[in-house]
Amino acid sequence: MPARRGAQVAVALTVLGVLIAAAALARDVFDWKVGPGRPAASASTPETEPAAPSRANPGPDTSTSPVPARSVRLDTLAVEAGAAYLGKLPRQLAGQPEYDRPVVIGCPTNAGADKQRDVTYRLQRRYLDLTSTVRPFFSSDDERDGIVLVYAQVAIRQKDGTITRVTRGQQFDARMDNPQKLVADLEGADELTLRVQCKYPGGSVILTDAMVSAG
Repeated sequence: MPARRGAQVAVALTVLGVLIAAAALARDVFDWKVGPGRPAASASTPETEPAAPSRANPGPDTSTSPVPARSVRLDTLAVEAGAAYLGKLPRQLAGQPEYDRPVVIGCPTNAGADKQRDVTYRLQRRYLDLTSTVRPFFSSDDERDGIVLVYAQVAIRQKDGTITRVTRGQQFDARMDNPQKLVADLEGADELTLRVQCKYPGGSVILTDAMVSAG
């Protein structure tokens, strides 16, 4: 009985030795195929795209915003011709808020060649539009229904040196009790001429809120 147990132990040890030797051989073969120092495979990491700018800290804004047009008073422009026809506000109208900084052009005498009065302003192609209100004034009660005519004429210098004159705005029926708007396109113009004609002599053509817009 003891001899049989000894034989079984010997067999078990022999089998265990064989298994250990097989495991060692398998390890050596694996190391030979993989190669020394070769790193084990790792799970691939997906590529990430650059983060978009945060709304809380946006990048610099390279877009351009339109520059709003600014307006200047007509009476600040240089007068090229006709300054002698410019006058003062009639004293009867002094202090009235609607006549703040007016442009006052005296009516012609309507005698001989004096049928109209021209006042010319220098533009130098800096302005886009003219806006104003035409307010006639006649001191005589019999002439208060008199109408005035106002033309806005521009001069454009061509490349060959010639000058083209074009009427860009006009107002035909302004009266003391019925002021009228005058609007004119000034784009590309070198000069602006305001030409006035009056039904009666001795009156005044008053332009209030006269503004030119600059581009």
